[in-house]
Amino acid sequence: MSTPPSTESHSSPLDDFELDLLKQEYFFLQTTIEDYNKQIWIIKALGITGTSAVLGLMLKEKQNAITIAIMGCAIPIFFWILESQWKHFQRGFYPRIAQIESIFINTYGLLSPKIYGSWTYTFKRSPTPQHKGYLWDGLLNRSVCISYLLEIAFLLIMAAIAPNFAK
Repeated sequence: MSTPPSTESHSSPLDDFELDLLKQEYFFLQTTIEDYNKQIWIIKALGITGTSAVLGLMLKEKQNAITIAIMGCAIPIFFWILESQWKHFQRGFYPRIAQIESIFINTYGLLSPKIYGSWTYTFKRSPTPQHKGYLWDGLLNRSVCISYLLEIAFLLIMAAIAPNFAK
């Protein structure tokens, strides 16, 4: 009678070394992505601060509010472009994260870590984006453009109603 194959994993030192490298790379990439997020929040905060300064100037100089608002739209546009570049660079790390998670699952039979895979599943996002490139990954990325479009719209609306505010 033959003995059943052992269910214990017999990995070679090379497999263990490669797994350790993959784990280090995975968590390094996750940390790098989080560092980009921290910088992106700083960019957003600076953009909102600049927009607030324009709003204050519009309310002070009501007769020139429309001119100030139109010129002031340069601030959110500038920060929109800056943040979109950071988001585009950040998204360059996502394919490698997905690849490492796939290696963990398919090669090593691990169920975790799966930070990126879980996030894409929860938010119903595809690990491989439909569109690639700076325009889609950065400039028109929903998490980037919506806040700046709202800032621009807010400035223009406030410019239209600012002259009606009492002194």
